Amino acid sequence: MPTIRDNAFILHVMDGVNNLQISITDHSITSGQPWENTPSVTNKGNNTWEITVRAGRKGSDGVADWFKNQISGGIAIGCSTSESMPAQLNFAFTCNLSFDYNNKRCQINGVVIGQGHNWMSQNNWWIGSRQLKKTGNVYMLSTDAGSDFNYNIAVSGVNEFYFSLNMTEWMGKLSQNTSLLGLSVPGTHDSGTYKISSVIVGARCQNYDIGRQLEDGIRFQDIRLVNDSNTSDPLVLYHGFVSCDVSFGQVLNACDAFLKSHPSEVILMSVNNEKGGEDISANFITYLKKYDSLYYKGNTIPNLQQAKGKIVFFYRFDLNVGTSGIDKNAVGVRFGPWKDDQTFESVNANQQKFYIEDNYQSYDTHKKAELVQANLEKAVKTDAANQQILYVTFNSIAVGVMHHTPYQYAWGGLGVDPAMNPWLRDYTRYSGKKRLGIIPLDFYNNGGENPVENELINNIIRSNY
Repeated sequence: MPTIRDNAFILHVMDGVNNLQISITDHSITSGQPWENTPSVTNKGNNTWEITVRAGRKGSDGVADWFKNQISGGIAIGCSTSESMPAQLNFAFTCNLSFDYNNKRCQINGVVIGQGHNWMSQNNWWIGSRQLKKTGNVYMLSTDAGSDFNYNIAVSGVNEFYFSLNMTEWMGKLSQNTSLLGLSVPGTHDSGTYKISSVIVGARCQNYDIGRQLEDGIRFQDIRLVNDSNTSDPLVLYHGFVSCDVSFGQVLNACDAFLKSHPSEVILMSVNNEKGGEDISANFITYLKKYDSLYYKGNTIPNLQQAKGKIVFFYRFDLNVGTSGIDKNAVGVRFGPWKDDQTFESVNANQQKFYIEDNYQSYDTHKKAELVQANLEKAVKTDAANQQILYVTFNSIAVGVMHHTPYQYAWGGLGVDPAMNPWLRDYTRYSGKKRLGIIPLDFYNNGGENPVENELINNIIRSNY
């Protein structure tokens, strides 16, 4: 007589998920095997949930074929296997997952899960969906219209599934009438420094290249430019006097590739002349002509609908268009006058106001945290006049003589307390919608794939919902 068994798989989820439930909507099992339709769910702590399904175990082609049919048009991921689809399964089921997150009840529909055997005779598990796609090395599960987030799915062992927020298209989930003024936008400070050797102390501020930053949800880029002799790609990125070994063309190509894959998104890009004695206008105009369809054609801050699929340039230098034929009023937004190492209010020629916190030499992180918090507290105020101001709050600190490196200020070390990124991560742990403005960061992820490190980015983005 067939034996019914406890079959458990593990779900690792985002920090802050509570009251996770699973509802099985249909199933298939090998003929003659027992089945119970109500699984048990146990919170194991540390964002880990164990789900147990009581069923018999006997593999068959028919169950695997049913599984494949349920995910038609999508893909599957198998634990501890190199195969793209199961040949046999013991059982499979369709289900809806629901949970409390970010002060809302969330639901993921149409997930298909099954158990089979791998080549080592282990009872390995599979997960799939019609809405599961692979982009690069990332498996993204798209959710229904009205849901705030899509999800990344990964697997390990024979029975462990990992769900994390996918931030590649977070802007597309917002109302398209939302002005960029009204957003909370994670950014990177000195975005192009990811290639600089750590031997050059204090020059490197990022771990990841432009494409990876955008995939992780970063939507503000801080680009510092210097003239170069390469006539086809005549601007290169510098941090102070240090070359980043990255050209402006490479930055724009990465942005173009991302926006083609994710046309709902907008990239806000600050561009600055890193060597004030040299005019970069003529060389910059070569890119405006070459990448004519890539950038927003206007000089005021647009909404998402107006700018989606585009870069919105924010200029920290005076662009001299001369006789180039370029319309200066159709190339992006000019910041107002920029003050060095201060918190300041600035106004451009169109009377657009900016509140900027850029105290990069505030080496006491207690003081720096107070300055950051003060600017964020201004940003969240909801009166109509304040909502028309663009807030930019740099959470970064520069290297200084007898001081720490940007990485140490960001993540701690040699007595830095509080470290700025963990402090800001904890500060932004709240529920509900709050406009924070643009927040450029150093080393937004601590060099690894631990989702706790990405929580700072997630928190900033979540405040838009």
